[in-house]
Amino acid sequence: MANPPRALITGMNGTVAPVVAAELAQRGWEAVGWDRTKVSTDDYSVVEGHILEVRPDAFFHIGMGSPDWAAWIAIVCQAEKIPLLFTGTVSVYGDGQTGPFSVNDVPVPTDDYGSYKLGCEGVIQRAYPGATVARIGWQIGTAPGSNNMVDYLVRTAVDGRITLSERWIPGCSLLPDTARVLVDLALGGAAGLYHVDSNPGLSLAEIGRRLNKKLDLGLEVVSADEPVKNHRMVDPRISIPDISTRI
Repeated sequence: MANPPRALITGMNGTVAPVVAAELAQRGWEAVGWDRTKVSTDDYSVVEGHILEVRPDAFFHIGMGSPDWAAWIAIVCQAEKIPLLFTGTVSVYGDGQTGPFSVNDVPVPTDDYGSYKLGCEGVIQRAYPGATVARIGWQIGTAPGSNNMVDYLVRTAVDGRITLSERWIPGCSLLPDTARVLVDLALGGAAGLYHVDSNPGLSLAEIGRRLNKKLDLGLEVVSADEPVKNHRMVDPRISIPDISTRI
């Protein structure tokens, strides 16, 4: 009996990677997490050796790590012809920029996280032009406990009350939908830059109200006019369910 195809995934202690692993498992793939307590990311020869040992059929670089690590992953995947997907972020667009953003809009990050992620995009694309870079927005889970929007709502609320802006349109999508798109992109050999966002234009306040009702969070959502932001990303090549039909 043939062994199932195998994916090597970074970031398995985070928010997105475990859901991507579950999506892969549903498709008959074996997901292997990169355990940084056992395998160093600070030495090219170790990184190369680990990838060659695992022999993945696809690589998902979702976890945080140095730009050097990202570049080394890309170099080895390019040499071994392993499909590589890197998750970027809407945070590459800075405070002075207003969406909706297309892949042709030039990011001007204004914080360390956005600058770091944009730098990783660059080193990966230079080392492996055939890699996939998928920028994702704020992820919507079903419960607190990880870095997702529901956790933010519950954690930020004071005495069960949270104030959310009617004029903040976040780039966002549901975690399972994001995972399906990421897997589709990687396994479909989609090279280049993509935006993965399923918000048609709902404000954070409206999303908060809907999640509060759908998940029975027991919060009081108070409307505000600030901050004013539009972080939507658009990409007509991406098929993902509209969040207005999902929450």
